Amino acid sequence: MILNKKHIVFDWNGTLIDDAWVFVDILNVLLKKRHLNQIDLNDYQEMFCFPLVDFYQNLGFDVTPDAFNILKKDFVFEYKKRQFIARLFPDTLYALNNIKSHNMKLSVLSASNQKILSSLMDFYSIGHFFTHISGVDNYEAVGKENLGLKLLNGLGKSRSDIVMVGDTDLDYKVSQKLGIDCILISRGHQSHKRLSALNCPVIYSLIDLFE
Repeated sequence: MILNKKHIVFDWNGTLIDDAWVFVDILNVLLKKRHLNQIDLNDYQEMFCFPLVDFYQNLGFDVTPDAFNILKKDFVFEYKKRQFIARLFPDTLYALNNIKSHNMKLSVLSASNQKILSSLMDFYSIGHFFTHISGVDNYEAVGKENLGLKLLNGLGKSRSDIVMVGDTDLDYKVSQKLGIDCILISRGHQSHKRLSALNCPVIYSLIDLFE
C-alpha cells in the first residue's frame, strides 16, 4: 500500500504508540475530581475530537477560559506522571525497519508538544528512524497543519511521493490541506466506524501498510 511512496509521515499518539488508554486514565482522574461521569476506551474513541475544547465540553467539563486553563494544567500534570508507561505497538519496530529497508524516508508529525515528543523518542530509542520529528509548541494540540506545511517544504519531494499515516480525522484533514495521500489506522484514538466515514483507506495494523 505504501511501497510506491518515497516518504512516510507518521502521526505519533495512537499510531506508533499504544497510548489511548493512558489518556482515558488521565481523563477519568480529571472527571472524578469534578464529580463527572467516568468513561471507558470505547467511549473515548467515539468521542475524541479536535479542537480539544469541544471534546472536553462534550465530556461535561467547564470550558470557560479560566476553568479550561486549569483543566489543561491538570491534564499536563497527570500526563507527565504517566508519559513513559505506554508501549510501542507490537508491529511498530517491524514496520519502521521494513520501510527503511525499502529506502523510504520517515518523519513524525504530531500534535503533541515538541519537548515531550523528543523525550519520548529518546525513551523508546526510535528517533534514529526519522529524518524529521515535528511536534507543536503548545499543550492544546494546535498547529499540526502549519507544522506539516513546514515539514513538506523542507522535504523537497513531490506531494504524490508522500503519504501520511495517522489514527484520527485530524490526520485526514491535515493530509487534505497538504495535498498528500492518507492512510488511517483504527486502533488508536478514534474508532473504526468514525474513520471509515472518511474518504481514505482505513487499516487495523501497521502490517497492513505492506499489503
